[in-house]
Amino acid sequence: MTWMMSSRKSIGLLGATVFVSLGSFAVAEGPKSPAPATMRRSEPSQSLVDTTPTSTSASFGDWVLRCQRVGNGAEMLHVCEVAQQIRAQDQQNPLAELAIGRLKKTDPLLLTVVLPVNVTFPTAPSFSADGKDSNPINLGWRKCLPGGCFADVALSDNQLQSWKAQSVNGRLTWKDAAGRDFSIGVSSNGLTQALDAFSKEP
Repeated sequence: MTWMMSSRKSIGLLGATVFVSLGSFAVAEGPKSPAPATMRRSEPSQSLVDTTPTSTSASFGDWVLRCQRVGNGAEMLHVCEVAQQIRAQDQQNPLAELAIGRLKKTDPLLLTVVLPVNVTFPTAPSFSADGKDSNPINLGWRKCLPGGCFADVALSDNQLQSWKAQSVNGRLTWKDAAGRDFSIGVSSNGLTQALDAFSKEP
């Protein structure tokens, strides 16, 4: 079954977030002791607000570069990814989302796909940058959350450069829980510019 799709820029994701697929960014904090009674005041205290935003996003065609600061102090991470949401025509909720990102600069880039929970295992989704079946990228299922099921694969430099050079739309395919084949188009509009901006992030 092939569905005609429209790609739109958005930040939400099937009730979840692709950032989850890159690892657990929560930094555990121990319980804080209450201030001594002599230091307590009845008037409300003013907390310091950092001048640097905790999250940012920038749109490039059909792709979005989004970044988030996670953790505190020496354990703080600046995590970014390039993502695209795909919706069926005349539908608000995204049917799928693709993202390219990594937790640290030294980590390999991951292509992550999030699909509805109505999928078939063990058949994993595949992605073709040129929209053909000649040399697709096969992803591996990682986990399912209430908002969707995650699959990912490490991207080689050759795969990434080949994808950036494509002017045609890619294609994402998978099977639903009933074993039916689904295939949706993935826009290449803005991908090169988004990845170039991604590479400049600290």
